[in-house]
Amino acid sequence: MRKDEEINNYLDKIGELEDIIMRLEDLIPVEDVKKKSRKRKMMDSKLAIELDEKDIKYRELKDRMGFLRKENSHLKQELEKIKYANSSSSNIRIEDLRPEPILNDLVKELQDIVNKQRLIISKIKTNKVDKEDILEKLIDKESEIKLLKSEISQLNKKKKEFKLF
Repeated sequence: MRKDEEINNYLDKIGELEDIIMRLEDLIPVEDVKKKSRKRKMMDSKLAIELDEKDIKYRELKDRMGFLRKENSHLKQELEKIKYANSSSSNIRIEDLRPEPILNDLVKELQDIVNKQRLIISKIKTNKVDKEDILEKLIDKESEIKLLKSEISQLNKKKKEFKLF
């Protein structure tokens, strides 16, 4: 494959050089009476050749830039995956959970529990309710959350194992 690309590059360069040679042949005087027109013609074709060369370089650089942008976005995605895999936070990406109905159900349950805890906390802040009962409930809920998080992590591990096969 690499040799095919090199051959194509050389063929392109040969085509460009042939065009330049044809333009230079036009510059050879054909017993022109006026030297000024010959000089002007020579300068015009020389500038056209230089302009074409610059256009080709510009296209090559633009192509390379597009490739680099594509590679950059791909590397950013890979870096994000690595960061996500190495992070010990409790954040769960919804995109990763969409195809897994079991995980979705667990996430919904976890969100409900968190919402209930927030409601209880807001009630505590506004009213002075029996704090011991509430603290017991909070401790129970926190243990349930830990269990659900561990189930989610186990399911994620199983999911990764299935993806490997």
